[in-house]
Parts: sequence; C-alpha cells; structure tokens
Amino acid sequence: MLSILAIVIPLALLVVLIWKQVNIAVSALICTGLMAAMSGLNVYDCLTSNYMSSFVGYILNYWPLIFLGASFGKAMQLGGGAEDLANMLTAKFGTKYTVPMLCVVTLILGYGGVSCYVIVFVMYPICLNMFKKADLPRKMIPGIIAAGCFTAVNIGPGSPSVVNNIPVKYLGTSPTVLPVYSAIIAAFFFIISTIYMMWEEKRSRKHGWHFDADAATLKMMAEYEAKEHGNGMLALIPLCLVVIPLFFGIDVLYSLLAGWIAVAIIYWKKIEKKTEIFNCGVSDAMGAIIATSAVVGFGGVATLTEGYNTIVDVATNMGGSPLISFSTATALLAGACGSGSGGLTLALETLAPKYLEMGVNPGVLHKIASCACITLDSLPHNGVMVTVLACCGLTHKEGYRYLGIITVVLAIVALIFAIILGTIMYPM
Repeated sequence: MLSILAIVIPLALLVVLIWKQVNIAVSALICTGLMAAMSGLNVYDCLTSNYMSSFVGYILNYWPLIFLGASFGKAMQLGGGAEDLANMLTAKFGTKYTVPMLCVVTLILGYGGVSCYVIVFVMYPICLNMFKKADLPRKMIPGIIAAGCFTAVNIGPGSPSVVNNIPVKYLGTSPTVLPVYSAIIAAFFFIISTIYMMWEEKRSRKHGWHFDADAATLKMMAEYEAKEHGNGMLALIPLCLVVIPLFFGIDVLYSLLAGWIAVAIIYWKKIEKKTEIFNCGVSDAMGAIIATSAVVGFGGVATLTEGYNTIVDVATNMGGSPLISFSTATALLAGACGSGSGGLTLALETLAPKYLEMGVNPGVLHKIASCACITLDSLPHNGVMVTVLACCGLTHKEGYRYLGIITVVLAIVALIFAIILGTIMYPM
C-alpha cells in the first residue's frame, strides 16, 4: 500500500498544481522528484536520466508531427481559410447544429486514420470560427475533439486506431472482429458523448456564457472578418491534401506539408506579413510538446517504482467475473501508465492467455480490452489530454471538464455497456 501511495500522492499533487495553473513543466519536475523520493529511488538520477530520457524521447518521436500540424492549423487561421469554411458551413446548416456537426466531422477524420495530434490542429481553427458564429465558449472545443476522435474511433469495426489493432497480435482476432457488437458499442459511445456536448451547449446558453479568446486571436479574427471573404470550397483543398493521402498510405508529414503549401499558395495575397506564414504555429507547437513531454517524463519514472510493480501484480491476479476482472485490470494498468496503448499491451501480455483458457470469446475480449484501456488512462496526467488543451490554448481548469467527462466518466459507462452486451450476445 505504501508503494502505491508513493505514486498516488505525487500524481494527486500533480493534478492539483496543474489545476492551480502552476506551469506544467515545473509541476511535473516537483512531483517526479517527490515520487522518486517516496519510492526510495535516487532522486538526482531519476530527474537527470530517467525523466529526461522519456522527456526527450517524446520530442524525438513527435516534434515533426506536432510542429507541422500546428503550422498548418495556424496557417488556415491566418489566411482566412478556417473563417471561409465556417462561413460556408454556417450558410448551409446554420448555427443550431454546430456542436453535433463538428463532432461528426471530427469522427470522420479520426475513423479515416488521421492522428489525434493532426485532428486537434486541423479542427481547432474551424471550431474556433464556428464557435464564434454560434457564440459558444471556446473552452468547449476540447469536448468536441474528444467526442469525435476518442470514442467510436477506438472501438468501431475496422478502425485504424492503435487500441483496436494491438489486441490482434495477442488474441488472433482482426480489426473487424464482431462487427455488429463493436458497431453498437461504438455508436453508443459516440452518441452519448455528442448528446453530452449538446447538453453542455444548452448549459452554456442558460448561464449566459459567450465566445471568448485571447487578445491576439480576437484581433486576427476581427482583421479577417473586415476583409473580403473567400470561397469556402477553396478551404477544403488544403484539408483534402492533408486527409486523403493518408488513405493511400502516404506519410502524414508529407500530407501536412502539402496542405501547408496549399494554404500558402491559395491565401498568399491575403497574408499581409508574408513571413508570418513561416512563423505561424511555432510557439503553439513548442508549448504543446514541452507540456506533454513533461508529463510523459513523470510517467516514465513511475514505471520504475515499486508501486507500479505492485499495481501490475494486483491487476494481473484479480479474480471475479472474467469480463469485469479483465476490464478492471486493464483500466488500472492504463491509468498507472498514463497510456491506453501501454496499459493495453501490458494487460494482454500478462492476462490474455489466462482468460482465453477460461473460454472467453476472443472477439469480446478484444473489444472489452479496447474499451477498458481508454478510461483511467485519460486522467489529467495523460499526455494526449495535455496536448489537446495546450493546442486549444486552455488550462486544465478551463477545458479538462469536458475531456474528463467524455474520456473517463462516459468511457466507463461505455465499458459497462460493452460488458453487459457482450455477456448477453456471447455467453460463456
């Protein structure tokens, strides 16, 4: 118990510090040092070696993607493409259906294989302009992204999501296993998440909350609105150049670069300071990747502690109903790792053979695993949650509510639904 507390207490402190708007890089260092000290590890070595290895490793793997994604999204905003697209959508559908429409668009991008990191930067400027026209608070945008790319995309049949494909290796299934069962779960999760965001929209209007943004963003949007607006269909060209090549196996870095070049060509005359097209997105990308790397470093040190090993032992020796015990163990491991894919891999490596021997349907186990790993992994220390908030220019206090309810609370509801439905449709 003491070893587990050595992880839980620093993690709780990390959440509190982030909530109090203490810089996340500072918070992560303080809490990592505390965790190392409480776990009996060498604090200096943990901070200078283990922590920095995970920190730098994340930058090494994701900097090109996050930088190009941020540059593309900011260029769409700078050139006015996001505003043109928002004008076109508003003209066709009005502002009444802004929330469900944006959720569906995000879902399509996610199911099409677009990385969540790219989706954030692509959708944010579009959501920003749509939210201004609908007069909705900007802090709701992370919820739109979560409802679209963190729900059905992880569970649906044939989804390219990592957590839908990892079980294939361990269970001998396929990404399209049990299509009816997985489609029902995926649809349920997406629908309740979208309904929740529509409820939040009503709540915001009831409380009289309006659109808001920082001074620089408001100035940029006001300057473009004062100019002659372009054709919204032209704004689709850069988006198509980013998304469509992914269906043919083209590397996302090439497609993002192609989209950025298209924005520069299409909106060149409308950009007053030409050098801005090269500079846009740099500060956003740097802020996002440093914030995320900070919490990834915390997670890297957590895996070295005795408390982490204790959590793994508890999870792997859990008894009870097969589907309930397996899903609980997977969720705990994902939460301890701060990573859905990491927790899922660990759970399948250590537990899958045992549950297959019990006679659990491999397809049901596959989908339960995919549902369970996207619950507790999404607590405030999760790197993806940090990235989404950083990209939207929001603090945890401002925007995590929407992420947490969808990716933790409603994800657990979807998991319970999947267990009940799996028990009914495929009894042992």
